[in-house]
Amino acid sequence: MRSSTFAATAVATVFATTLALPAHAAGFDHRLGADPGGFWQHADGVAAAALAATAGGALYLGSEDRTGRALWQGGEAFVVSYAASSVLKHLAGRERPSETADPDRWHKGGDSFPSRHAAGTAALVTPMIMEYGREQPAVWLLAALPAYQMVSRVKTRDHWQSDVVAGAAIGAATGYLEHQRGPWSVQLLPGGVFVGYKGKL
Repeated sequence: MRSSTFAATAVATVFATTLALPAHAAGFDHRLGADPGGFWQHADGVAAAALAATAGGALYLGSEDRTGRALWQGGEAFVVSYAASSVLKHLAGRERPSETADPDRWHKGGDSFPSRHAAGTAALVTPMIMEYGREQPAVWLLAALPAYQMVSRVKTRDHWQSDVVAGAAIGAATGYLEHQRGPWSVQLLPGGVFVGYKGKL
């Protein structure tokens, strides 16, 4: 199977799975004791810092650079996964754990499922992991960023467990597809490249 076909199939499977989760999540989801402070309160800052570093690195290095290209792919994957998660939130309408103790409160106008934070952070790091993971195993430490997001969002009662799992799956699948075929925005430019500020100095 061609890599592009495999990627498309993988992404379609992830989205189908997230839509099917409402019927099976009740035994998996449970509300934890609220823990909004300390180590877990920095999830938004971590996500913002990761996005800023990705965007800054992509603009500085450009898409001709190997690392710059992976960063471009991560940035695009973030946008796509964020948009896709927003659509799914509207379709699911699930209430957050901060709003109810019942994980089966679907189609109630909520916006818990799936987690955009988990999706976006997983999307950011996946292309970089795929690009360098075999050569430099330490790059797999980037997976700690979406893992932190997932635990943090559950600990602070912003999301149920299945919300963050689905979000991370969407982000990883989008990042995988970007790594295989992207960055799409750069392909629209003359020559199909973006010369970073580093190359203009």
